[in-house]
Amino acid sequence: MIVDFRTRPPFKSWKKLRIWGERPKNPDPVTASGLFQNIEPYRSYEEKSMDAFMEEMDEAEIDVAVVMGRQAPDFHGNVPAEEVAELVDTYPGRFVGFGGVSGTDLDAGLKEIDRCVEFGFKGVAFDNGWCDPPMYDDDERLFPLYEKCQELGLIASITSSIYVGPDISYSMPVHIHRVAQRFQDLTIVVPHAGFPWGELMCGIAFHRPNIYLIPDIYLNVPNLPGAGQFVRSANSFLSYRLLYASSYPVRPLGQSL
Repeated sequence: MIVDFRTRPPFKSWKKLRIWGERPKNPDPVTASGLFQNIEPYRSYEEKSMDAFMEEMDEAEIDVAVVMGRQAPDFHGNVPAEEVAELVDTYPGRFVGFGGVSGTDLDAGLKEIDRCVEFGFKGVAFDNGWCDPPMYDDDERLFPLYEKCQELGLIASITSSIYVGPDISYSMPVHIHRVAQRFQDLTIVVPHAGFPWGELMCGIAFHRPNIYLIPDIYLNVPNLPGAGQFVRSANSFLSYRLLYASSYPVRPLGQSL
């Protein structure tokens, strides 16, 4: 079985996320983001089509994809829990849902975690660097949310990379390390795996067995600096705790796999 642990399919509010914006067809190799270079064409992105997405999912032999909600300022886009649940119900057996929670309003966040349970979601997605104001992952105001996830047996997905937060300090692995040490029974997955702090992130996963890394695009893009550290770790202590993800639509499903 192949599980793609993070996709943002062309379904309702996901199509409004910033990553679904226009991108150059022939990117300038000097100035364009490396994420958007050397990409094979894929119809699901061009047409924003769920039918095409499901076909591409089948062609890549991906059995199940994890989809995550989001609560963030409008600039980044939001995906409500109701739409995550609707997608999961529309395609039975093909998607696993996580709800999105923001630490900006603690009471609302705690209530949203309850709703995640009601919808049957397996986890909760945090994009803490995009809170308003931005929060580090180990901000103590987030601790009641992590504690509730731990009590309910929900996975905490904490996205961490240079793109999440006002500057690179928000992706430093020490913040997730402190959370993992404080909540040792909380299963933590880290989409983007703290890029560009790959070696340090592998180091804290070596120390804390409740951390699972999802390098996604930062492992899939050819020759990206730091990718080798994830490969070495996957061939050693991280062999059961490195999770595959395409981070679609940043790059196509088949090419990423």
